[in-house]
Amino acid sequence: MTRIHEADVMETSPPRRDEIDGRVRVTTDVGGRAPLWFSVDELFGDLVSDRADHVLIALLMPAMKEGLDLHVGGTVSDSLLHYANADLQRLLRMEHPDLSVIQVTADAPVAPAPRAAGVATGFSGGVDSFSSLAEYLWGDDVPQSLRVTHLLNNNVGAHGHGSIADELWHRRREPLARIADELGLPFVTVDSNLDEHYPRIGFIESVTMRNAAVPHLLGAGIGHLHLASAIPFPYVRVDDTGEIARIDTMLVPLLSTAAVTIASANSGLTRVQKTLSLIGRPESQHLDVCTDGDPARTRNCSACSKCMRTMLTFEIAGHLQEYCPGTFSYERYAERRDAFVAKVLSSDDPYHREIRAYATEVGWQWDAADRRRAALEAARTAASRAIRSAARMPLLRSLRQRLKG
Repeated sequence: MTRIHEADVMETSPPRRDEIDGRVRVTTDVGGRAPLWFSVDELFGDLVSDRADHVLIALLMPAMKEGLDLHVGGTVSDSLLHYANADLQRLLRMEHPDLSVIQVTADAPVAPAPRAAGVATGFSGGVDSFSSLAEYLWGDDVPQSLRVTHLLNNNVGAHGHGSIADELWHRRREPLARIADELGLPFVTVDSNLDEHYPRIGFIESVTMRNAAVPHLLGAGIGHLHLASAIPFPYVRVDDTGEIARIDTMLVPLLSTAAVTIASANSGLTRVQKTLSLIGRPESQHLDVCTDGDPARTRNCSACSKCMRTMLTFEIAGHLQEYCPGTFSYERYAERRDAFVAKVLSSDDPYHREIRAYATEVGWQWDAADRRRAALEAARTAASRAIRSAARMPLLRSLRQRLKG
């Protein structure tokens, strides 16, 4: 394989494996910056692959962001290397035009290894991850080759940065471990300093690449990953939002090999349908949809937009009482319900449109007061947009500048 001039390349060493404090750590030296490492509990050390496919996936976007070619030390699956020099980069650049075209090489490109039998899915306790279990663990007709055998929880940037983020991850994973124990499934926690290698790329802009590195790290025991979809098929598109999850259904096939396949799970379901699929499952009492980042939080805040959206869906379905007070606080929801319903009825947000469509489907009747508040909310939103639009008009900008002068 042709090597690239060192000044223009992000070059990594072959991964090395160590056992530190009861965990298996896989470390890769990265020229000119901190080593990249991942670690798992020693109980799951047999899952860890000796290949460097996870390194390629983990560092591809940072290298493209810096305009540096990427040379991966060690063994890399040849099909993944091909994608990385072709459609994978093309698709990433459609979503992120600021990324550069680079050349990706490896010490030893070889055919993919035999596929392992393990089937994993990420588990955060949210609607998407529970919905994946509803189909691929509890489903009566799911084939054995797709039935979940392992739950994953990754610390790759979702919890923020630094020691505070690490503390938050540890707190959040404790109740998830108890749920996994109830389900009788191994709970594999994957720690990493990967976020340090994304200083110029946000988590929302790169979440798929970060999480896709993990099943390849575990490729000796995991052969398939159900990547819980956050975006249903009608909203899949390349756009300028930078939200990489919008292209997951197109992206994850390019992050797969014959040894490790990744599929976007439940992309054919709306958020409402996923939420409804949890009703009646005792495990859903552990549902955690909250965006409140307080490390001391022990249950859903029942006030953020995701909590409100989930609770309103349960209310329309006639099952909200089953989740209060254990999972949610009805009192906090009630305090904000009127204002939230006004937004749902007046907003063009796709999740709000789903709720309205479901309410119509089941014959839910909105109160007259709800409709009046929604009309006022719509008027305020329209007025705000008109003011912002007018402020961008050249004549008004020129007038403001003259007044300032």
